[in-house]
Amino acid sequence: MATRKPDIKKILVPLDGSETSFRTAKYALALAKKENASVMLLHVSQIPPFPAYLRSLDKYQKEVRNRAEEWFSKIRNYPESAGIDMKTRVITAATSVIGTIAEVADNEDIDLIVMGPRGISKFSKLLLGSVTSGVVNHAPCSVLVVK
Repeated sequence: MATRKPDIKKILVPLDGSETSFRTAKYALALAKKENASVMLLHVSQIPPFPAYLRSLDKYQKEVRNRAEEWFSKIRNYPESAGIDMKTRVITAATSVIGTIAEVADNEDIDLIVMGPRGISKFSKLLLGSVTSGVVNHAPCSVLVVK
């Protein structure tokens, strides 16, 4: 039985600012170029439960957005990004990072999510990070985990 090549037209790349997420973005850009696919860079941030930002939620959201825009800009400057249709999105009030990534993938008709095995968590010795593991289990599309 012949296997059909998957049709990859839209790739979602969740970012958390870790070096792993930047390496993953480069991989996703190279894949997008090969497949003639578009890329959506996404940063999802939960509102911290700690009272530090309760007085100024707007300030927190602005800080998150500015940091994510710096990451997006860095990735746009990669040579691999030349000629790729790229969108960016920041969601700062997520109740669940995993659920939000899966929801964006579903709403945007994403064909493939490309992400690293773990991000900035201190639990770097885990086989697969909790966000990555959750996305693999809940995404409406295929997920490629890049080492």
